[in-house]
Amino acid sequence: MATIYDDGKVWLKGSVGTAHAVRVDSKIFTTGKTEDQSIDLWLENDGLCLDLHNSRLGERIARFIPLNIPATLKGTLFNGFEKTKHADVLIVAFDHEGTKEAIVSGEEYKEGNFNPMDCLTFWETIWSDKENNQ
Repeated sequence: MATIYDDGKVWLKGSVGTAHAVRVDSKIFTTGKTEDQSIDLWLENDGLCLDLHNSRLGERIARFIPLNIPATLKGTLFNGFEKTKHADVLIVAFDHEGTKEAIVSGEEYKEGNFNPMDCLTFWETIWSDKENNQ
């Protein structure tokens, strides 16, 4: 069974800044988290599940990254990783083909009362709403 071991920042080759990432077993995944967002993450259905929340902007993102996506981006572990040795690594991008994302913001965020929801309720609500609207 896969396990989340560590998180921190990575530098991606060719980029100016760093990106938030997590280590699941021996693979590094970027999350797409910005400085203004809180994050909850867990493993479920052979994937990395993310709840990225910016209550100030009134926006929440549910993101699912399959664990079997190949790591193809070159990068370096930058800082924050406490259980992982500094190294050059291959990284899975949060926006790689095969990831799924659902966003709620603006009036939908307010009317749906998404701010106080715990991450699992948000996750179930946003995916069921997306499936019902297809």
